[in-house]
Amino acid sequence: MLEARRKPEELSEDERQQLHRAHQRVRNASHALEALTVIEKVRGRWAATPAPDDVLEAAAAEFNEACQELWSAQREMLGMECPAGVSSATRET
Repeated sequence: MLEARRKPEELSEDERQQLHRAHQRVRNASHALEALTVIEKVRGRWAATPAPDDVLEAAAAEFNEACQELWSAQREMLGMECPAGVSSATRET
């Protein structure tokens, strides 16, 4: 059962830090995945080699886990629900 909806300013310092870490994990995972998938061609340079499938899968898994952690923390601390358009795997945790 969800806690009553709380305002961010009502969080303890430890809760704020936990939420900050969850957001930072999502940012880091997103940047890592972007670095592997959004390879821009640079004129006059060598062609970038696509990342191996297992590396892409690991980066995508880390991003999904980070998102699950963030939504779980937001649900527990702030009573926020995951948006309907987000995958069910992310909403279940």
